[in-house]
Amino acid sequence: MKDVLGYAGAKVIVTGAASGMGEAAARLLVELGAEVHALDVRPVKVGVAQALVTNLAEPGSIDAAVAQVPQRVDALFNCAGLPGPPFSSLETMLVNFVGLRHLTESVLARIPEGGAVASITSVAGMGWRKNLEAVKALVATDGFEAGKAWCEAHPDQANGYLFSKQCIIYYTKQRAAELVGRRIRINCLSPAPTATPMLPVFHGQVGKQVIDQHFQAPIGRDATPEEMAEPLVFLNSRMARFVSGQNLFVDYAYEAMIDAGLRPALL
Repeated sequence: MKDVLGYAGAKVIVTGAASGMGEAAARLLVELGAEVHALDVRPVKVGVAQALVTNLAEPGSIDAAVAQVPQRVDALFNCAGLPGPPFSSLETMLVNFVGLRHLTESVLARIPEGGAVASITSVAGMGWRKNLEAVKALVATDGFEAGKAWCEAHPDQANGYLFSKQCIIYYTKQRAAELVGRRIRINCLSPAPTATPMLPVFHGQVGKQVIDQHFQAPIGRDATPEEMAEPLVFLNSRMARFVSGQNLFVDYAYEAMIDAGLRPALL
């Protein structure tokens, strides 16, 4: 059978590979024949080529991981993230965006023409245009320390999960335009509520009833990690070779209903 996705023998990095969508993506990529290098603070259970203990809140930890991955990286999957409380807003910002950006920029030097980056954001980030001034200000910072300093100086704006996801979306679109000349693609994926270890944390923050009533996919159930990992793997695949700069909503028409005026835009 033809390798239509193009992962056989490809060298890929997956962050957050210890659980949830990252674990599901890593498992699928291994099955597709990729050489998977997994980055996570926790033990990785999938049989990857290499698992590196990496804390995205610490630039030194990111740099140490980058030094151990292959000199050629065909695809990067940014799946790691924090839900906000019980983690601080600053730590959430560092892991979800500042560290993600630092890793991405470090790895981009190793990605050849035809390579790709895909990041997990969230339907929670859909209001990024309403917050564009602050989003652009953080994304414009140069490097990890400058990004961290901006977050520390603007705690009202850099307030955790929602803002970090907004920043991923804008960063993806801006970087897509800049990477056209190198023929490298970058996209992101906005999942609806998904049955990962993070979901009960959100239930604890605002209540399961609120999440189910206002943010669950219209199909009436939470997604599975595999239902998010598969389109994420598609975005970095050969089959999506003309797709870049997109924020793919994987929400069974949740965002479509908002666009059509069939449900309120709460974000």
